[in-house]
Amino acid sequence: MKTVSIISLLCVLSLGVAADKPNFSGTWGLDKNKSFSNPPGFDQTMTITHGGDQIKIEGKQTTAHGEFPINESYTLDGKPADFTPPNPPNAKGKRKASWLPNNRGFIVEDEITSDSPNGPTTQQITRKWLLARNGNTLTIDYYFDRPTGSGESKRVFVKKAN
Repeated sequence: MKTVSIISLLCVLSLGVAADKPNFSGTWGLDKNKSFSNPPGFDQTMTITHGGDQIKIEGKQTTAHGEFPINESYTLDGKPADFTPPNPPNAKGKRKASWLPNNRGFIVEDEITSDSPNGPTTQQITRKWLLARNGNTLTIDYYFDRPTGSGESKRVFVKKAN
């Protein structure tokens, strides 16, 4: 009986630990020294609002081609949903976002279809978001699979003081 009680207690405690999900809210700036495989002159800042399974991102990216706004949202329920990608024009997208098993982060999977001179093309972009245990470092691993090739990059962000 004692063994059953201990096992029951451990199961309850592990459920409590597993239920703790990080909060990604805050203003984040790119740490260029820890990031890699991004375009020349790349920089990014973003403000994240996070409540429950809803994440809203506003910010900007700067490249050699100029400054581009970021305005995205994710619902971390694992269900595919339609979305309108910012690029290319007239593209259509399906997005699925869900928590990772360890609750330290989440994964976003996008499939984007657009027209090209050679007919419809499809690209897949996967982003893995991980928040450090101290809550001050956010790492986003990007994986791209496009008709022109595949690749990956890493963006490490540091939380800015409010």
